[in-house]
Amino acid sequence: MVYDELWCVPGRLQSVCQVESQQIIVEVNHCVSAAPVNVTSCVGHCRSSSMYSAAANSMMHQCECCHEATTSMKQVELTCADGSTLQHSYSQVESCRCRMETCSAGATTRAQHRRRR
Repeated sequence: MVYDELWCVPGRLQSVCQVESQQIIVEVNHCVSAAPVNVTSCVGHCRSSSMYSAAANSMMHQCECCHEATTSMKQVELTCADGSTLQHSYSQVESCRCRMETCSAGATTRAQHRRRR
């Protein structure tokens, strides 16, 4: 039995929203970094719920998404095909947090797409 289907059980799932880093070669306008650059992003899951409201006589949805909380600007030097160099600035994620979002009807997360296959 697979237990990853318990995504929306109230009180059971804790939010796990954290910084993930990845080494990539940065390429902009045919200019590339000499070495891989550490690039960070926010990954994980946050709480969401769908509950019946007698007052509204409808389902009430609460959604949270994993977003960056703090960032900093970093620079990397890129070397172009003609031998020139280019300074490129990019955002580095320092911390992440769950943030309330508007739930849209029919919106499906990547995790839900994986489970349906």
